[in-house]
Amino acid sequence: MSIYSMKSNSKQAETVAPKFVFLGETYEFVETFSGEVIESFNEQILVRNSSGEETKISDYGITFRNSHRIHKYELRQYSGYERCSVNYDALIVNENTGEYKVNLSRKLIVIPAFMTMLLNNVSMASHYKVMPVPKLFYILFTLLCLASFIAFCILLAGYKDGYVFNEHKYEWLTYLLSRSATFICIQWMKRKSSRFDNEIRNIIYKLVKNKTSS
Repeated sequence: MSIYSMKSNSKQAETVAPKFVFLGETYEFVETFSGEVIESFNEQILVRNSSGEETKISDYGITFRNSHRIHKYELRQYSGYERCSVNYDALIVNENTGEYKVNLSRKLIVIPAFMTMLLNNVSMASHYKVMPVPKLFYILFTLLCLASFIAFCILLAGYKDGYVFNEHKYEWLTYLLSRSATFICIQWMKRKSSRFDNEIRNIIYKLVKNKTSS
């Protein structure tokens, strides 16, 4: 989760909910709550909505002062057969300052090997859980990691009897190819995640700009 800040004018504008499509699935932020902050204390804020009702909610790590306005959005994810998944409180916006927080969980993918884990940039990738990922990716990645692990164990055991390269060349080939393929999978995931993050950032920018601009 990340907090960003974009400052602009503080006049309220009419809500516009732009959409974007990623790998065949449609995403849309929909406003579910807005109100004026009456008081802030202990990472909580007291908010009065348009009907005059007062409620106490978390400040989500965003700085709110009295008279600031808060907006909460849910992220709707539309997939095939008109299915809709909803992520509640996915975006929190301070209308007056333009500060916002993306309240979405991320998933970490790591190559399970000690040496490769030392190379964080090439051995792990993270992405929002709402990002669509083909099931085949996880199956392929798991099989590649398993193949490299088995090959490594065989190579390690080979040292006990006196290591001879020619007797283990296929294990070496399996290990090197499978390990290289896992790196390729990680880089593929990084590129997809970067594209998805940019789409999310662009749609949020439009919403925040619309809220904070005159």
